[in-house]
Amino acid sequence: MKILVGQLWHESHDFSPVPTRAADFAVEYGADMLTSNADAGSTLGGILRHLTRAGVELVPSLAARARPGGRVEAGVYERFRARILSAAAAAGPLDGVVFELHGAMSAEGYDSPEADLMSRLRDLLGPNAVLAVGLDLHAHVSNGLMTACDIVTACKENPHADVVEAGERAADLALLTIQGKISPATTVIKLPMLLKGGTETCDRPLADLHVMARKAVSDTPGLLDISIFNVQTPRDADDMGQAIVVIADGDTAAADAAALPIARLMWERREHFANDFADMDSALDMVMEQPEHRPFVLGDSGDRVLAGTPGDSVVLLQRLRERNMPLRCVVPVTDPETAAAALAAGPGAVIERNVGGHMTPGFSPLHLRLRVRTTDPVGDFVQKGPYQGGQRSTLGVCAVLEDDRGNLIVATTAAGMTQDPAAFTSRDIEIADYDFLVAKSGNHFKLSFAGLATPLVVTTPGLSEYVPGFFPFSRSRLWPEVPDMELGELILRHFGRRADPDRTVAFAA
Repeated sequence: MKILVGQLWHESHDFSPVPTRAADFAVEYGADMLTSNADAGSTLGGILRHLTRAGVELVPSLAARARPGGRVEAGVYERFRARILSAAAAAGPLDGVVFELHGAMSAEGYDSPEADLMSRLRDLLGPNAVLAVGLDLHAHVSNGLMTACDIVTACKENPHADVVEAGERAADLALLTIQGKISPATTVIKLPMLLKGGTETCDRPLADLHVMARKAVSDTPGLLDISIFNVQTPRDADDMGQAIVVIADGDTAAADAAALPIARLMWERREHFANDFADMDSALDMVMEQPEHRPFVLGDSGDRVLAGTPGDSVVLLQRLRERNMPLRCVVPVTDPETAAAALAAGPGAVIERNVGGHMTPGFSPLHLRLRVRTTDPVGDFVQKGPYQGGQRSTLGVCAVLEDDRGNLIVATTAAGMTQDPAAFTSRDIEIADYDFLVAKSGNHFKLSFAGLATPLVVTTPGLSEYVPGFFPFSRSRLWPEVPDMELGELILRHFGRRADPDRTVAFAA
């Protein structure tokens, strides 16, 4: 059995002012892709290990991933696509394709590069090849992607502790389909709504939906998988919304029966999805009043690089200084000019800079006198995990600088994946030496900093703090952007090699 494998991972923020360029991607090609990701804590890692155990001949294409951010430049995506299609064409007849995709990627001129890529692979390989993808649960599940693929599955947890299992599941269902042991029939229900909060899968009511999904799979013979997609909010595309994707073994009726109650409950309880985060002052007070729990790691919810923001906020440091609190912190900030100035000045030099606030509309820089501690003209590091453990990432040209109160600023050129402690320890920063660190993350930092720091999500301003009316959506009509929206019917779309016609059912039925 011969299967093409690869990864193309990017979560796009359509309203970010900073595009994603080639330099933002870490890429491995060919055989190097297989060895570099063999032990990775990623969906691709799960795919590779499962297929290897099954004795499959792996045909490598590429593994490309970048921190979330603005739309990918068209030429960057097109070059990746060409390499993937070239690898597929050169391999000769293939039994299938199993890929890790994020699912919420957008590129200039492409609403869904993932749908474009898989459709072209389908055209190249023909109707008999089995195409399977493992996605992030924040994917935008487009009709084009569903039409091209036989298997579409996702991780089930947020924070994403089960990305490896998502890869294993995609690979396993692909193998069973190739072997003729299952005939996947998929039902998709889209709900025209966004979540105002409560997006961790331990939060109710989202937790209740996942309990319902797990019970349906365990109790229903022939039901293979249910993925609940809470779409990346700052995407502006047609047919956006929450998606319930159910795969059954040749039984569309069973898939429909499992999808409907989940969709109905999500819509009925839409007002209950809400965040309950600490504000900045409350968070700083907690750090001050609970020395036994230090160091803390504060999730900067409004400027989450893991949601695609530029990462240029220094608001928590600014508030700390305004209150003159006797705490020391480490703050990452995307500030290429400060990083370059520090590199030019060299370690030990003292420079004055307006730090941060140069990219995101509404942000302001913070004027600081800084001593340069260390500089790095490359800024590469390997993530510790467990989320994306073993995968390379980059800060670009970067520097660690110290202010007059002993706080550290990690100035980077690339928006940093600071949900991972290696972003700091690779800069020779001892986490335990500080009262708190700031991570540009709202969820995943809790996994990676476990045992190292006490996590606390903080409400902050920025492009990842969703408030109805904040983003200028032009193509999607969604609740709560349309607060009086009514849902009179549900459309059940069917996908598979012998897909049934779509169904429309009354919502209240």
